[in-house]
Amino acid sequence: MNNINKFIVFAFVSAFLCSCGIYGKYQSVTAEEAEQIRIPSYTEIFREPELLSLIDTALANNLDLKIAHLRVQQADAVVKAAKLAYLPRLFAGAQPAVSLTAFKSDGNTVRDWSYTFGTASWEIDIFGRLTNQKRIAQVNREQLADYEQAARVELIAAVATLYYNLQVLDAQIEATDAAEQNWEKSVYTMKEMKKAGLNDEAAVSQFEGSYYSTKAASKALRLLRTQAENAMLLILCKEDGAILRGKLNPQTDNSIIESIDLRVLRTRPDVNASEMNLASAFYNANLARANCCPSINIGGTIGWANGSVIYNAVGGLLQPLFNAGQNILAVRVSKSKLEEAEMAYTNSLLTAGNEVNDALAARKSYIDRVDDYSKRVESMTRALDATQFKMSLGRGTYLEVLNAQNELLDAQMSMIENSGNILISAVDLYHAIGGGK
Repeated sequence: MNNINKFIVFAFVSAFLCSCGIYGKYQSVTAEEAEQIRIPSYTEIFREPELLSLIDTALANNLDLKIAHLRVQQADAVVKAAKLAYLPRLFAGAQPAVSLTAFKSDGNTVRDWSYTFGTASWEIDIFGRLTNQKRIAQVNREQLADYEQAARVELIAAVATLYYNLQVLDAQIEATDAAEQNWEKSVYTMKEMKKAGLNDEAAVSQFEGSYYSTKAASKALRLLRTQAENAMLLILCKEDGAILRGKLNPQTDNSIIESIDLRVLRTRPDVNASEMNLASAFYNANLARANCCPSINIGGTIGWANGSVIYNAVGGLLQPLFNAGQNILAVRVSKSKLEEAEMAYTNSLLTAGNEVNDALAARKSYIDRVDDYSKRVESMTRALDATQFKMSLGRGTYLEVLNAQNELLDAQMSMIENSGNILISAVDLYHAIGGGK
């Protein structure tokens, strides 16, 4: 067997050995499940028309979301370019050349002119190099689409959270203003009782202290509300305007999201992006093996010489042999990165499951406390009425009224905060499952 035959045999044997699996396609673990699972949209979970209007405005105006969408469009262009790599590369242009031939017998010189009009080259994708490059571009595009969906879910959750926080602040300001008015009446009553000799300056001063403390708390809450409104305007990409909203009304029944199929976690944007990273590592491993195989190229030129058209076609087979060990190293590294991507994907699933469990547990806890907070407010209301009545009869002390009034405001604030937590827990749960479109 001559050297040429030996080289051909060696090339095809090495190609066969390294081509095992290079055409393998990544089998998604979520493809079938994704078709069976229905993810509720935000319009089914958040029911207030004012909130839905704010969400729609944010989705239409938010610049971060627009940037994410542009990146997906850029990835679409990369995928199209990867598909076009299967086609031959054609180059057009005139390239003149002249050759001179001198004859000794008569001393004449002959000039031969030739022109090359175009060249072509075509890599035949026998060993899957182009196929794996195309698939890598496709999964990268899917990753960017997942990031866009994740940004969309983050935006919806941020708008809903701010909206419910504003409702909580509205309710707390209302309760604080009512307490402030009660304190003002109490201060007036205490001053009148002091004039009648029924109490002293210490009692009046303590009631005045509570009154001014409540006024300061009301102003602090108003500042927080203004800051929350400004944050909402920023998300909406608006310079000013009123943030329309309804009254705080905790929705303890939201069976659509509470009974969600936990298989939906496999389609959560960050989990799906992690799986696309796994798919990319899979195809990179294929590509590393494909780079160990020969590359087969067909090329040619078309031109003119001496009054006639000429065609030229050539073929080539390049078999990488050693390449300073880079090809073997690339295969080993790609296998290691594939294992790393598998572990990262598993971890993303575990993290998603933990977040959903936490959100469900928190929501249940907040709902379970509703009756307790309501009964506490009722009890403290009765206690305040009773202590005020006792004091009017001269049988109670001003300290009992002072404590009862402070306890009532604290109970009201706690109940309002819990009501807001119930609403925000639905947002957390929507965010934890990845959100629907």
